[in-house]
Amino acid sequence: MTAKEKYHNYCKTANNVSIYQQDWWLDAVCGPKNWDVIIYENNGNILGAWAYPIKKKYNLQLITMPLLTNGTGPIITYFPGQKPATQLSHEQQVLDELITQLPKFDLFDLYFLPIYKNHLSFYWKGFTQSTRYTYLIKDLSNLDTVFENLNSTLRTQIRKAEKEITISESDDIELFYKINSLSFKKQHKKVPHSLTYFKQINEACVKNNCRKILFAKDADNNIHAAVYMAWDAQSAYYVNGGADENFKSSGAYSLLLWHAIKTAAGLTKQFNFCGSMLPNVERFFRSFGGEQTPYLHLKKVNSKALKLFLALKEK
Repeated sequence: MTAKEKYHNYCKTANNVSIYQQDWWLDAVCGPKNWDVIIYENNGNILGAWAYPIKKKYNLQLITMPLLTNGTGPIITYFPGQKPATQLSHEQQVLDELITQLPKFDLFDLYFLPIYKNHLSFYWKGFTQSTRYTYLIKDLSNLDTVFENLNSTLRTQIRKAEKEITISESDDIELFYKINSLSFKKQHKKVPHSLTYFKQINEACVKNNCRKILFAKDADNNIHAAVYMAWDAQSAYYVNGGADENFKSSGAYSLLLWHAIKTAAGLTKQFNFCGSMLPNVERFFRSFGGEQTPYLHLKKVNSKALKLFLALKEK
């Protein structure tokens, strides 16, 4: 049985695999041939599994993040009753083995999920680490408490928007993409992901019953904003969204995200805003009262030519 076949079976039974680590998600965002798996076993038991993206570009081997994927990382099997020191030693042993099994690459550039906090094994093997931040609402069990933790101005905005805006669910991925594109147009940027690419993700999520597309509309059926959310057993994720600049004062986007959080409460345990490091977006996400949570950005460049190119680019 190949490592990929073992991983397919592992994903079917394990409860510690995030949506972004699932085999079907990687098929959708990378293509079935553009990701691979490392397995570390002992007596037939999987102690560690790492599904990673890999592609060739300009004759370079690249391990880099797929679009619309908000984290990755090795999956480690822990044992009940392990003392903290023993657990840490076990974790580093598994990571050391998995890193050693990585294929030859010219560039490694990945964001890890917030659950990964220990980067020593990577540091010792020459990887550089920087810290990024997201916001997590870690407990969705009491929505009254969650609402009270929202910024007071945001609560007022949501209450006002509720009088004029209606939230609805839809399967119209093309309409969502149109609204999503407006946010990039506002920044004078090209949309980094195509409609075809988003459709691949959507079809995979629909098949696995783990996504909702939410629209905010007014009485005249004008769409003010849209949000695409997905979830697994542990968390819901803000995958993407967009808003019409013509209606930015309506508060629809705030109401829409609050509705997404309420929806997530009936599906999973927490809500992950998935970034962002952009100042305006960070302030907006922070206003929802989530806990600022670091996540790792790990990088290593092995290609001398690429190192030189990147150094010149930074000057």
